[in-house]
Amino acid sequence: MIKLVRPRLITFDVTGTLLMTKLEEHYAEIGSHYGLSVDPRKLARSFRKSFRKLSIEHPVYGKHTGIGWENWWRKIVHNVFKDQHTFVSDATLDKVANNLIQCYGTSMCWHKYPGAIELLEYLKKKGLILGVISNFDERLEAVLVDTKIRFYFSFVLTSYEFGAEKPDTSIFDEALRLTKERHKINVTPQEAIHIGDSINNDYIGAKKANWNAILIQHDNGAEIEKKIPIEDVVRNLEDLRIHLSALLDRDM
Repeated sequence: MIKLVRPRLITFDVTGTLLMTKLEEHYAEIGSHYGLSVDPRKLARSFRKSFRKLSIEHPVYGKHTGIGWENWWRKIVHNVFKDQHTFVSDATLDKVANNLIQCYGTSMCWHKYPGAIELLEYLKKKGLILGVISNFDERLEAVLVDTKIRFYFSFVLTSYEFGAEKPDTSIFDEALRLTKERHKINVTPQEAIHIGDSINNDYIGAKKANWNAILIQHDNGAEIEKKIPIEDVVRNLEDLRIHLSALLDRDM
């Protein structure tokens, strides 16, 4: 991070940063309602494989290829369950998918990380403009409302709405444009910080847009690439608040 410039805008990724989910648990629970028992480990592997494949074939949740985000997620659900139940009917899988799509638009499937509210309250009190930049579909507004954190953010910018995904630098440029439109001030990239859990999408994407960036690990102990300065990495949201307070509470 550039230490001499006090930030005016801080944006957050959402999933894996502010909100978490127990994917295997939710998929298994809803699948069981339709007689589909699953091995959680196999399910997680299938999900990652299918997510990567569809992200290549139908980027931005299918916005530009015509399938749309709901059918994009239905394909994921079909693939994940068919890996363990080859002969299950599409009609049954549609019911499972519809339930999961609904669940993942609410706080039933999303939960705040410890320290999320304390961090957002602290940053609001410091007078910072807060925003969201997330690779997500149209449900994100509802998710943030239902998890009771939407009102902290000046804007919520999703890849589906905008039409391009992180790490594309254009989505970071759009965040600066939205800030100017809503607050009548010009924030430079050097006055902005983006915080997220993905090295490529969040950290490298923000850096390529000439923003400052912080990578959050959530205590998962994963190895961080050596090219990322250690001072740009935090373990959890409490450490992030301490990290930011060292920047915000001193005389600039």
